[in-house]
Parts: sequence; structure tokens; C-alpha cells
Amino acid sequence: MRSETSCSMVHDLLESQKCKFVQTTPDCLINMNLFNYLGWHYCKVDVRNSFNSFWSVLGMFLIAIYVFWMMQITIKNYFCPTLMVIADLLRMNESTAGVTVLAIANGSPDFFTAIASRVQSSKHSFLSCMAQAMFLHIFVAGLVILTKPFNMQANTYLRDFGFLFLNTVYMDYIHKRPKGISWVAALPSAFIFVGYVVVAIVDQHLLIARIQKMEQRQLNVAEALQLEELKPQKEMPMKRPEIQRPSIGHGSRNKRIFRQFWNTVAEFDKDRFHRGTILVKLYLIVKQPIDMLLRILIPKVDMGAPQYGWSKLLFNIQVVLVPTYIAYIILRGYSLAGFAVYMIALIVMIPVATLIFFLTRTDTQPIFFRYTSGVGFMAAVFLIFCLTTEVNAMFFTMATILKVSQEFSLATAICWALSSNDLVANLSLAHQGWPRMAMTATFSAPVFGSFVFLALPLVVNSFVKAPGNIF
Repeated sequence: MRSETSCSMVHDLLESQKCKFVQTTPDCLINMNLFNYLGWHYCKVDVRNSFNSFWSVLGMFLIAIYVFWMMQITIKNYFCPTLMVIADLLRMNESTAGVTVLAIANGSPDFFTAIASRVQSSKHSFLSCMAQAMFLHIFVAGLVILTKPFNMQANTYLRDFGFLFLNTVYMDYIHKRPKGISWVAALPSAFIFVGYVVVAIVDQHLLIARIQKMEQRQLNVAEALQLEELKPQKEMPMKRPEIQRPSIGHGSRNKRIFRQFWNTVAEFDKDRFHRGTILVKLYLIVKQPIDMLLRILIPKVDMGAPQYGWSKLLFNIQVVLVPTYIAYIILRGYSLAGFAVYMIALIVMIPVATLIFFLTRTDTQPIFFRYTSGVGFMAAVFLIFCLTTEVNAMFFTMATILKVSQEFSLATAICWALSSNDLVANLSLAHQGWPRMAMTATFSAPVFGSFVFLALPLVVNSFVKAPGNIF
């Protein structure tokens, strides 16, 4: 593991040295993302005055709440609906979807970030992963049960708990080895999550085979009741919308293109606003900028809206915007042939958007539009990741300013910030009627997190740095 100068040492320096320290120390910079909150506090705020420090921390706390609110809206309106469509398309039941689609979707930005950072690990990775496991399984799982009580199969619970327990015990074992971690000890850790996924898929196929076998023979009353209880677990009971062929429009291809764009982006619930109280009206007004920004950043195929919610100008903007900001989030700081990667994505997508603009109409949605929900899903995933890292950066900054130890902040506030997307997603799914999927994800998400932040770095580092250290 890397030995780093702790960011908390900023309090041991003179006031004139603090600004440069937080802008150059790796432990400070690695916890910042789009905006350097530590740099703003120690370089722009007169921290010698405790009153100024108080308002700085309070401002960050209020911004963190607003960003968290934006993340909650993103998960509820964009992430979860698309996630359900993907799970239904793959014919998964709730349990399998929780192990695979939900866990991987929540953790995929972390995975890509780990790859982009050359699969490096930090000295606090183990603490962070174990704190996340406790937070998800104890707190989030309890809230899921309270939100939507349900009957959980004993074999499913034992399977999920068994893999979480195996992952925790094995990670604890290899980190406490007095001789260090060899590649022989590190390699099995990478296969725990893979084995978890394989077992979940096999478990669903066995369940389907069991149901089919029971349907083919005469059942008594007890077996018939058991069959009715098992059937909903076979696959996700979603209502699949009827696919409609678009009618070909007439006249100008760009008729009312700007009005269509504005009506889509600035959609507002006027009835609720007129009928609501002052607090409801204030809530809708404050929420409107978030909704407008998300409609621009995330493509959405609304199967219940006219033309599936098609807006020609908005879609062309998103064709350019989405790949560009995803590349910026993942590969910021990387270049290819002297050009930033996100700029290359921008240059490549402009001709594509131009071609789509000349081939489509405002009054007719193209056939390919309804298949772009996967792009919206990826946009939602990486936007949630970006918002989560901003919340994490603000909590890290507040913990540093308030002189909270890094270990304590990692196990509490920062852990809550990093797991906030899992919290919101799981509670949203449970509220919408998918508690088994949410419950399973409280087991699978920590296992996948350990796979990304512990197993992969351990395997890579043990092979590269100590290939001969075999027990």
C-alpha cells in the first residue's frame, strides 16, 4: 500500500502554508473531483476568523444537501426505471437482478475509475469497504424491510449472507497475514464476486426448473400454495409496453423544433403548483432547475408519452453531450495524440449528431430512438457517480476542517456519502415494489465494492510488485 502524507496535517501548518498544502498533497487531491473544496476554503476564505469558517462549512453542507437531492431525483426518475427495463429484458428475477444488474450498475463508475487510475489501492481501502458493508447490510437493509415488508426465501438469504461473510472473512485474513499478501492469496479474492454471480444465475435456472416440474404434476393444497408463492420469483412481473410504429410526418423536418425542445426541457407540473400550499410551491420552484438540467443531461425514452417523449433538438444535443461528459468523468486528465480524450469524444460525436439532425423529423420519432434507453442508463450511472463523488468531497472537506480523524470520517460520514446512491436506489426500488431486488443488493454491492477496490488492486500489485512472494 502507498504511504501518503495525511491531509489532516494541514492543521499543523502556518496559515500561509495551508493553501499550497491542500493544492499539492495527494491525500487531499484524491478526495476532490470537479471542484476543490479544500482549496476554496483554505485559499479563498480567511480561516483565521472562525465566523468565516463556520459559514464556509455551512455553505458546503447546504450544497451537499442540494446535490444529494439531485442524485435522488436522478435515481428515482432515470436510473431505477431503466434498470427495471434492462432486468426484464434479460428475463431476470429480483434476486438475480440484485446480484448482477443493480450491483454492477451502482459500482460500474467505481470500476471504470479504478481501471483509469491503473487499479491502485490506498491504505484506507479495507476500512472503507468494510464500513460500506456494515452500512448497507445493517442500515439500508433495515430500511428496505421497513419500507416494503416481504417474505424472503431462506436459501436465498443464506446464499447472499454466505458470500458476504466469505468475502469479509477472506479479505480480513489476507490483510492480517504477517508475511504480506502474495498473488496466490490475492487471486481467490477476485473470484468471490464472479462465483456469486454464477451461483445466482444457476439458482434462478434451478428455480425455473422446479416451477416447471411442479406445474407438470398433480399437486396437493400445500404444494399448490407453494407454487403460487414461487411463481412471482420466476421473473420480474413488469408490464411490457406495446411497440408502436411511428407514422411518417409531412411538411418541414424542423417544424416547431425550438418549441418542442422547450416543452420537453421545461415541463412543469402546473396543476400541482396551483393546488399546492406555499411549501409545495417553493419545493417545485427549487426542484425545477434540477429537473431541467437532468432532462438535458440524460436521454429518456418515455414509453407512455406521445412519440416516446421524442425531441429532435434535445436528442441531437444529448448525442454530443453524453459521451463527452462521460469521457470527462472517467478520463479527465488523459490525452491521446496530444488531445484530451473528452475533446476527442466531442469531435467524433459532432458529425454523428449532424447526420441524425438531417435524417430525422420533429413530428416523427425515429425507429432507433426507443432503443437508446441504454445510453440514458449509462448517462444516469455516471452522473450519479459524479454527484456521489462531489458529496464525498464535501464531506471529506468538512471532516478535515472540523479536525475529525480520517479513519473516523471514512467509517461514518464519507461512508454514508459514498453509499448514498445505494441507499436512494434501494429504497426507491423497495417503494416501487421490488424489495427482494433491493435486499439482495445490500449483500452484493459490498462484495462488488471489495472486488473493485480491494481484490483487483491486490491481484495487480501482487503480480507486478511481488511476483515471487508465494507464501
